[in-house]
Amino acid sequence: MARTWKAGVIGCGSVAQHLHLPGYTRTPGVELVAACDPEPARHKEARQIRKDLHVYRDYKEMLARERLDVISVASPNRFHAEHAIAGLEHGAHVLLEKPAALSMKEIAAIKKAQARSDRQLIVGFSQRFNRGNRKLNALVQSGAIGEPYMIRIRFAHSGPYPGWAKDPWFYSPVKAGGGALLDMGIHAIDQAQWHIGPVRSVQAHTATLRKKIKVDDNAILLLEFADGKALGYIEVGWTSPSGFNGIEVMGDQGCIIEDYTGVMRLTTGKVTPDTKARLNLRTHIIDKAPKSGGWSVEIQEVVKAFRRNSNLGSGIDAGGSALAVALAAYESSRTGKRVQVAKMR
Repeated sequence: MARTWKAGVIGCGSVAQHLHLPGYTRTPGVELVAACDPEPARHKEARQIRKDLHVYRDYKEMLARERLDVISVASPNRFHAEHAIAGLEHGAHVLLEKPAALSMKEIAAIKKAQARSDRQLIVGFSQRFNRGNRKLNALVQSGAIGEPYMIRIRFAHSGPYPGWAKDPWFYSPVKAGGGALLDMGIHAIDQAQWHIGPVRSVQAHTATLRKKIKVDDNAILLLEFADGKALGYIEVGWTSPSGFNGIEVMGDQGCIIEDYTGVMRLTTGKVTPDTKARLNLRTHIIDKAPKSGGWSVEIQEVVKAFRRNSNLGSGIDAGGSALAVALAAYESSRTGKRVQVAKMR
């Protein structure tokens, strides 16, 4: 029987309280033993999830006193690289919240630390654990809709609101590094690249349209994929309590529409460019609850992957690739020009 692993969490804010802390408590073969956060109020909240949790104010003290096999990094974005590197150097596998870092220099440092540690790191792109997204990816990769040429993604909600967010760091340019684009947009970028392939250039506009904050609350991105055979459109925002949320992929032999608040549909068949011939166009529902999964299964599946020495294809390269697109999007918004995406090293 596999040895019980000891787990720790760096950062005890909302994402830790909703995902990481309870996730480890219900994962077989794992014992949640420690967590840290500089705010004492978070300690009390964390102990409501596990009463005998060892809590610390300083992650360095936690790593010195505990012997951990797996560590979640759920701290504000500014500290992701520092905390991920510390976890790897501790000798633990690391589940790193998105965005993986705030610069490509930090991404390179994480890669070096992982190579030295001989441990796995998974970036927490929780959208990859949604049942519908997994079906979508499998359908695209199997050729169910032919060669894809267009992807449209809209991820939007009302933003990190008081009561859910334990701290206003989400709206801090220093601690967050960006707004809706780095929060919701990083998921959308990862989905686009997971389903279609690497993005080579982006034209974007970010704006603060409604919220009185110092980071963007809405963003629009136009993507050009590396093979030159597909385009993409991403819209993300923190000002939308309603409206469509989901993904649409168009291919030469059909399309997939995944509505996060509804169902997932697959249309197969072909329409010729001159629209004169319509061949066997058929639409059917393939999932009535495509948003199932996500946070409810993420920790268990990540731990299983770590035990197999796998990063599920969502390692630091995936995190760095998504960040490179996001950084190019911010540059495009600043300059008003299309920007080439920096290549991973």
